[in-house]
Amino acid sequence: MSAGDGALLSSGASPRPLPAARRRSATLWLNAFAIAALTAVAVVWQRRWGTVPDTSWLITVCERLLGGERLYIDVAETNPPFSTWLYMPPVALAQQLGIEPEILVHAWAYLAALAGMFAAGLVVQRAGFAEAPGLARWSPAIYALLVLFPGNAFSQREHIGVCLFLPMLAMMAWRMGGGPARPDAATAVLAGLCGSVLVLVKPYYAAMVLLPVLATCWRTRSARPLFVVEHWVIGAVCVAYLGAVQLLYPEFLGDVYPRLTEAYLSMRNFLATLLLFGPAALLLGLAVILSWPTKRPVPELAATAFLASIAGLAALLWQAKGWAYHAYPALACALLGLICLSCLPAARGGWRSRQPVRLARQGVLVAAVMAAFLPFWLTQKPAAAAVAAIVAAVERPSVVSISTDIATGHPLARMANGDYRLSHPNLWLVRSAERLMASSGANETVRLTALRDSFIAGAVAEIRRIRPDIILDSIWQTPAWLAIHADKGMQAELAGYTLLYRDDAVSVLIRADRTPGGKAEHGG
Repeated sequence: MSAGDGALLSSGASPRPLPAARRRSATLWLNAFAIAALTAVAVVWQRRWGTVPDTSWLITVCERLLGGERLYIDVAETNPPFSTWLYMPPVALAQQLGIEPEILVHAWAYLAALAGMFAAGLVVQRAGFAEAPGLARWSPAIYALLVLFPGNAFSQREHIGVCLFLPMLAMMAWRMGGGPARPDAATAVLAGLCGSVLVLVKPYYAAMVLLPVLATCWRTRSARPLFVVEHWVIGAVCVAYLGAVQLLYPEFLGDVYPRLTEAYLSMRNFLATLLLFGPAALLLGLAVILSWPTKRPVPELAATAFLASIAGLAALLWQAKGWAYHAYPALACALLGLICLSCLPAARGGWRSRQPVRLARQGVLVAAVMAAFLPFWLTQKPAAAAVAAIVAAVERPSVVSISTDIATGHPLARMANGDYRLSHPNLWLVRSAERLMASSGANETVRLTALRDSFIAGAVAEIRRIRPDIILDSIWQTPAWLAIHADKGMQAELAGYTLLYRDDAVSVLIRADRTPGGKAEHGG
């Protein structure tokens, strides 16, 4: 150490800060390393859930369509075609490369998370938000929210939609701010295209766009925010999509949607939905109150995220199915809003100086994250023993599921290298009809009974034609299970099968002539 250095240290002078360019470069490299590490952790983390049932079924649908079958005719998918289109690129590429499509579908979800973050960061930087430096440092946490927090919702349509919704959130916040810098057309088009994905996934998520925009209209006392470029883009995409559905798949609007309306959409369980997600919503709301800055102006990024979350909660309650992936848009937006608040400069966060409030906020936030994540921790991954039993019995079995739960057949059929052949993923309509009958009058019960029996008869006819090697069934003797097994046609078909495996989630039946003795000794 030189004498000059010693004099500098002894004088108490502070070392020179790194130049801004070097700080940005260091942050970029640290974030890149953190995101790469989080991706590696997420790949291992996701092994707990595997490929979730809905995604696994849609992969099967894509493969069957690529094999020449027709959507809504040969494959009776209950979702609009965009649900299939969303997964078609990775599945088609997997076929070309000769690898398992599940690998590329998961990679597709990671790519959506990275693309959404990058595009949102671009909007935030161009808008000049004060939170931009903090958000740049917090980008690994945002990425974790997109790849670790989803749990059993990972790769679901809502999950991918939320990842790509981030640029639209940033754009709406930019419009809400009304600062001197105005969005250029290219950025607005990009945000609109990204935002349209969540709306195409399910139309009622349009409320997550509408509510923040209405707040901007109220704030500016003008209706002009309704007619900005990105909204025209979303509208044009949705109109084009509706036209394509009508042109390419008239069966969906003519046959499938009416059945969904009468036997699925009307089936709701508000109590279960409130019990599952109400505590998380309340705790997140309390965290927002404790974190909200006391100094003006309003933080537009956080406000937009919270308004979108409120609209997402309304969509969750409207669906009222109680499934975790339906809650992901609302919960992810709420947590994102809290991250945005934490990135506010100290001058705009009056709460930062109050130690008791900060401690309370941290405690509430930890409790809220835990409560929000709990439903995503549940797994429907089949037992390894069930997979092993099928693989040991038949090399490439044809498979059908007569359960009313989609998780009974998917992803088990694919994990066992099976060829799933039933047109429906499961006998979903039987459960819906039984639940609706429990609260229906005599005339409606007669109609629902006929609808249920017709659906079972159709499944029996398919099973008779397919003669599958493996039939997957649930073990719970619910009213729907009893109705399926009381059907004479189903009994006749099951008489030719014997029990291969059973655990606390699934019964695996194998065709009798596939067993060594060839004699049917059905034990299920």
